[in-house]
Amino acid sequence: MDEKDFLNKIMNINGSAYIVGGWVRDIIMQRQHNDKDYTICGVSENDFLSLFPDALKVGRSFPVFLLIIDGRNCEVALARTEKKSGTGYRGFTVNTDTTVCIEEDLFRRDTTMNSMAYSLSSNEIIDPYGGKSDIANKIIRATSEHFSEDPVRALRAARQAAQFDFTIEPETYKLMAKCGRELCMEPTERICNELNKAICSQKPSIFFRDLSKAHLLQIVFPNLYKLIGCKQLQVCHPEGDAFEHTMMVLDTVAAVNIRPEVRFAALMHDIGKGETP
Repeated sequence: MDEKDFLNKIMNINGSAYIVGGWVRDIIMQRQHNDKDYTICGVSENDFLSLFPDALKVGRSFPVFLLIIDGRNCEVALARTEKKSGTGYRGFTVNTDTTVCIEEDLFRRDTTMNSMAYSLSSNEIIDPYGGKSDIANKIIRATSEHFSEDPVRALRAARQAAQFDFTIEPETYKLMAKCGRELCMEPTERICNELNKAICSQKPSIFFRDLSKAHLLQIVFPNLYKLIGCKQLQVCHPEGDAFEHTMMVLDTVAAVNIRPEVRFAALMHDIGKGETP
């Protein structure tokens, strides 16, 4: 099934289909496109499965399916809204009613650069929250105050800043700081996923500096936080304390070596100084 067939089937039952997320952002930034993720509006789960009986449901809390489109396994989600009802990334009550529109679905997403959609029927970019403008100005901005309801979004914002060499705007720093209480309870794999991506960015030090500005470094990476203010011999380290030295080494290594394990070694090379002078 190609994308046109997929769209026609959705439209035949009065639904609409969009490409969302990183693919749209990368199109605007003229970067290499990522795999496509789709969101559909106006279609119930039962009707979707009737149209696509081969779709594999992978979402636990809400309907997300794997479907082969243009020869690739793509994620297709029903448009949804979320209401905070517990803790962590699973602490939400989800609504996938057929009345949920694409603008409502985009509103629940993390930052404006990821809160855009591409309409398959009109070939237009839907940008209700200023993602294009923020990309042009190299700004990371939370889409709404709901940003802090999923604590890992704080790591994601810092990672996006490192990936694209963007600046996080002040109000988003405040929302990141609110994530601290729940962030320490998040599964390790979610934190490591963001760490791995940050380590592989062009200038990974931005990730850790932004977490420090949001008062989250001490929560997520306490051993790195202990390096702040850890004095070193000026004659050997004119760049400053052990944290500044570590960030300098990390970026220097990242400039010449793409292997994540080598970059991680650079990050950890002086980690003991926080405990032992």
